[in-house]
Amino acid sequence: MNDLSEDASFFSEICSEKCGGLCCDPWWGIISFQIIKEGGLSNLNAFRTEIIKGINARAQRIVDGYVTRELQPNHLFSRPERYNVTVRDIKTGGKSLLINVMAMFAFRCRYLSEAKVCMIHPSITGGEDIRPPHCGFMGSLRVKPGEKGYCRIIHAAESRTADSNTITAAIEVEKGASIKHYTEGFPTAEMAADRVIEQLKDYGARHLNQPLPQKRQPVPGRNEPCYCGSGKKYKVCHGGNIENKI
Repeated sequence: MNDLSEDASFFSEICSEKCGGLCCDPWWGIISFQIIKEGGLSNLNAFRTEIIKGINARAQRIVDGYVTRELQPNHLFSRPERYNVTVRDIKTGGKSLLINVMAMFAFRCRYLSEAKVCMIHPSITGGEDIRPPHCGFMGSLRVKPGEKGYCRIIHAAESRTADSNTITAAIEVEKGASIKHYTEGFPTAEMAADRVIEQLKDYGARHLNQPLPQKRQPVPGRNEPCYCGSGKKYKVCHGGNIENKI
């Protein structure tokens, strides 16, 4: 299509009536980043804290970046509703692990009505576009696959003669992907970080031949049963052996 303005109503109809604002319900913020883990699989509890900070910082970066273009800007999002964070690959560099992570955050736009209509879209505000610049990229025919704002549904409908089955199929693909990402995500950054730790442990067990850190057995009192299950008091079992060695 050469005249985008002439077809604006057509694409608006695709978004509002066919896919129902799918790209905004929820709106997915996606960030890829790398984490460096020194010392192999040691000190995973401290590393978990680092991961949580990294996840929250990147989610906040999205929140801070999506504000309306008004004299008094307003945020489109608050905190993410869902965190889907996964390890894409891990590379070793000396004693360091280079962990490439994909973070997907599901946000709920404050300006999306119950009818899935963007209440700050120029068609609603009478032509004044107060949306963040990023929103204007969404669905643009100038955006290619893999670029920011690419919409499979809009491009499937690029031609007025596009087969309706093609558009429907594109919508179903997007719905399925969104549901999958949402279902596999977690309600907190802490739970998302736990998944990263588990993936890291799995990688270490399969590729590093490195034993996982073992939790230390709690030391019982001298007169309590020994942790080994012998039925003897700790002071005359393993506790007694340690004392004799000392």
